[in-house]
Amino acid sequence: MDRQMRYFIAVVETGSFFEAGEACHISQSAVSQQIRSLEQELGVALLSRRGRKFSVTPAGEYFYQQAKRQIQALDSLIREVRRIGTGEYQRLRVGVLHGFSPAVVHAAVRDFAATHPYVRLSLTTGTHEELFHPVSAGSLDMVINDQWRTLSDQYVNEPLMDQPLFALLRSGDPLSGRPRLTPEDLQDRLCILVSSPAQRENEVSHWRDVMGLQSSFLFVDNVDEARMNAGAGVGFYPCDGGMDSGGGTILVPLCRGDAPMTRRMFAFWPQGSDSSLQREFTDRLRRSIQQTA
Repeated sequence: MDRQMRYFIAVVETGSFFEAGEACHISQSAVSQQIRSLEQELGVALLSRRGRKFSVTPAGEYFYQQAKRQIQALDSLIREVRRIGTGEYQRLRVGVLHGFSPAVVHAAVRDFAATHPYVRLSLTTGTHEELFHPVSAGSLDMVINDQWRTLSDQYVNEPLMDQPLFALLRSGDPLSGRPRLTPEDLQDRLCILVSSPAQRENEVSHWRDVMGLQSSFLFVDNVDEARMNAGAGVGFYPCDGGMDSGGGTILVPLCRGDAPMTRRMFAFWPQGSDSSLQREFTDRLRRSIQQTA
């Protein structure tokens, strides 16, 4: 059926049986015959024909979207099998948002490495903006990031989880005994953020305008510094529940009103670089998230 799927995709995208035939290097009549054969096999009309014109039916639109994904995945699989067969190594470069569930990532990495010994897997961490530009430029193959922007159809956007956020505080802090904390509770405390100097303005805008924190901000270079400053009582570090709360610190849930404060986590990569490796690593992340929930 894959050839018929390719012919149907070409018809939808060119809007013409003739042009689809040209693109697929077969005759117009052969394209038409194959589409009719596909419709008979499926038992539904994919195209509504009116003389020489046609429109795509709702079933056809759904079939087009799903067929395109499957053909892209099949082509990627074929490329990877050929690379493996010729001894060419593969690589998967993954960027991970600072502080995102180390246990989840480590479990996914172990699982992926065990089943893909021929793939060179590398990981790096960064802020939202530090990860966005490398994946758009091609120096990262995929990133695990939260949603800062409207989702773009130029990227594969695979949802992972709506992740509850916590405030990492010194254990003896007067606020540490509360069942939850709101931005109003924390407005007089320093909010500790991991960020490079170039991205600080964007980080402040996100946490203040989008997440609703009204605190002043302290910037550090890495998560270990954030944890140490929180443990020393300098301020609080907003993070997920996978953060190690040892060393004199405690995690308290963050809320806005009665609702938990969350961030939507996604696996992102450009449509043009879509491959089974990215999808398989994403599947292992989901499995790890379920196991640690």
